Amino acid sequence: MRMKTLARILPVLSAIAVFSSEAIADDYTGWQSRYPEWKLVFSDDFNGSALDTSKWNRIDYVNWNVADWRKHQSRDAELVTVNGDGTVSLWGKYGNYTSQTNQAGGANTYACGGIFTDKTFTFQYGYVEVRAKFDCATGAWPAIWMMPTAGPWPQTGEIDIMEHLNYQGIIYQTIHLNNSAGNHISTTTVKGNGSSSAYFTTQEEKAAFHTYGVEWTEQAVTFYMDGRATLTCNYDPNNPNWPFNKENNPYYLLLDMQLGGSWVGDIGDIGDGVAMTIDYVRVYSEASIPEPSNATLSLLALAGLSARRRRR
Repeated sequence: MRMKTLARILPVLSAIAVFSSEAIADDYTGWQSRYPEWKLVFSDDFNGSALDTSKWNRIDYVNWNVADWRKHQSRDAELVTVNGDGTVSLWGKYGNYTSQTNQAGGANTYACGGIFTDKTFTFQYGYVEVRAKFDCATGAWPAIWMMPTAGPWPQTGEIDIMEHLNYQGIIYQTIHLNNSAGNHISTTTVKGNGSSSAYFTTQEEKAAFHTYGVEWTEQAVTFYMDGRATLTCNYDPNNPNWPFNKENNPYYLLLDMQLGGSWVGDIGDIGDGVAMTIDYVRVYSEASIPEPSNATLSLLALAGLSARRRRR
């Protein structure tokens, strides 16, 4: 969910994010002592053999010029596989699939699996944790993130819990918003020198399961990796456009694999496919799970999702 190149994102890293030594020292149970009233309000351990459609929808097709993250998204069932071992895999493949850019099918295309909760579950404030692993390949771009139900983007914000590019040894965890002048800014775990506070130390570690989390309150957004706080972005009272504590601004979850795009680059050899595999998703909050809606997102929200993130 990023600008076209790393060079374009780094200059806009903003002072809105203030590192807190206390937050960095916390482990993943830190939110439990601060917010004992938070309860488990959404979870999926992906048991069984089919996707739970009371919780998830496959990312749908839309009828406009879409951002990079969405152009290969497919609703074909074989690109979202519940594996029978308590995991679900979201695939990026090449073959005879339908996709956002090949909705009629009948021709070989890149196609990717993705799921989201836009019609079934939204919340405002809480702690999200996802345990996942992913394959690496040139052009591979798995992501775990959150978007608001209302637009436009980035006025109502965006929270990216995990993004990985190609074969990199770092993880991008990022917020997107407008500054006080109304211009898009972002703050991320990736630093100006190319280092990151969310990273892998070995190739073996990169291939393993890890937990990716975010604690979201009225005062701050704090990212976690493997129980370690990696970045705290504090509420800026001098920015009237800070979106993360606005009233009635709930978010939903998205998990997706993507291939290619102006930020991640060209697609290389992906063999029989690459996947992001999810072990579990958990959300703790004061909020209750809403009844699933039989309506689609509003036109305003859909337009915001399209306009945001030319991924990026």
